[in-house]
Amino acid sequence: MLKAHPKFFHYAAWGVLGIVLILILTTFLDYGITWDEELQSQYGQAIVDYYLSGFKDDRYAEIFNLYLYGGTFDGLASAIDRFTPFRVYDTRHLLNALFGLLGLWGVWRLGRIFGGGAVGLMALILCAATPVYYGHMFNNPKDIPFAAGLVWTIYYMIRAAEKPSLSVVVKAGLVLGLTLGVRIGGVMVIGFWCAGIGVVSLLPFLKKGNRVTALDVLRTGRHRAMAEVLPALLIAYPVMLMCWPWAQQHPIQNPLKALGAFSNFPQDVEVLLNGVIYRSTELPWYYVPLYFGIQTPLLLLFLWAVGFVCLPRMWRALERAQKQGLVTLLLMALFPVLYAMIRRPALYDTVRHFLFVIPLGSVVAALAVREVYAWCRSLCPTEKMGQRVGLLLGAVFALSIGTQIGTMILLHPYEYIFANALTGGVQGAYGQYESDYWGSSFKEAAKELQALVAHEGGVPAGKIYKIAICGPWDSAMIYLPPDFEPVVANEPASFFLSTTRWMCQDMRPGKEVIRIARMGVPLSIVKDLRGGYQYYDGNRNEKR
Repeated sequence: MLKAHPKFFHYAAWGVLGIVLILILTTFLDYGITWDEELQSQYGQAIVDYYLSGFKDDRYAEIFNLYLYGGTFDGLASAIDRFTPFRVYDTRHLLNALFGLLGLWGVWRLGRIFGGGAVGLMALILCAATPVYYGHMFNNPKDIPFAAGLVWTIYYMIRAAEKPSLSVVVKAGLVLGLTLGVRIGGVMVIGFWCAGIGVVSLLPFLKKGNRVTALDVLRTGRHRAMAEVLPALLIAYPVMLMCWPWAQQHPIQNPLKALGAFSNFPQDVEVLLNGVIYRSTELPWYYVPLYFGIQTPLLLLFLWAVGFVCLPRMWRALERAQKQGLVTLLLMALFPVLYAMIRRPALYDTVRHFLFVIPLGSVVAALAVREVYAWCRSLCPTEKMGQRVGLLLGAVFALSIGTQIGTMILLHPYEYIFANALTGGVQGAYGQYESDYWGSSFKEAAKELQALVAHEGGVPAGKIYKIAICGPWDSAMIYLPPDFEPVVANEPASFFLSTTRWMCQDMRPGKEVIRIARMGVPLSIVKDLRGGYQYYDGNRNEKR
């Protein structure tokens, strides 16, 4: 691609990672508690208690259905929280973001394997500037660690294919085990790894003039599988069990039960799609691709299309191990989406369960950037014109990334509600697609409510303000003092706090006194139910 100092892309990538690290350290306290975090935190503590009790305390099995997940993240977060000065949720958000940063580092390394420093840097930038990935980095304890684990697993798979060694195979096994210790569904990557070996082993057989028999292909594939896959699996399995107390009870049966449960997850909730309310168990086949289509930046969508068109050309430029890795990467990114389209399992919360597609797709997109650059340069009759075209392409890329980052700044700390221009942006998507489906804006709403009451002179002595909540109670109550008492949404109360998911804000009449919004889109609402209240014109009733 671009001609630059040999170390330029290396230093630039470390610079990007450094900037993201600074953003993490300076903003992780901004993020609110999501709908699931209270249970996740309880599960993590139960896992720690299980080990501290000498494997006797099995309370982890009683916390909803979380025993179906491994405890790689939740257990680690609860253990680390014992040594941090932060609230447990803030500790979790910081650790979660560091897992996201680890995933970005892996995207850079993976892109570099396929196309060198420039491709690695482009993949890193594309992933880091994708709002749905960055926004989930801080409070998604399942999908972000899982995505990071998959990226590094595929990276070490390719390294093992290049030159199998004890060190590389051990690293592949450790990362794979930790990934399975987040979600057992990662076991698919093993099959896709074997598929990559099979495809690459078959290539000499298909090539004209080569006297290779089908038996030779089988021998080659078996030899590579024995050298790359089997040793990693022997390491990964006990690592997974170490992270997952429930799996330890029946090491074969329970992981298989969890895998079956995730194949047809029985969660039945209302889901908003294109302005229509569906049950999560009765979604149309296009649910996942449509949400990817509206939540993925247009630049990334365009590059995915280019990558698909240029796939044969990219394939020819790769070495054997790279081809094996590309097969694994593409299958891991595409097969789960196709499975969801065909089998139509219960889904909700947009595409967060498929978040791993973003970092893997960023690598493909970065390869597509190289193809676009090479094609445009080939059309130029002179080297000087080619340089100008290269600078123009770089400016367009920088402008697109800058626009995405600008939108992320406006949405902070709710970057994950991003919608692209195909829906008219976040404003156009409101009422048509899910926005703050996690209720994380309740933190800001609770602080605004506390400021409002303080402006009045505080809660009267000996009195309790009841607050009716339509949404995740814990996401609000941890930020309110004891003289606020939560009640169910339709019970008598002084205030009504609601998410705008499922049109909760229309559930009860009252004077709206606080609106938490981004880019003109309301995320949570507070209504005064006391009657006769004078509107409080605070500094941040709506933060744009």
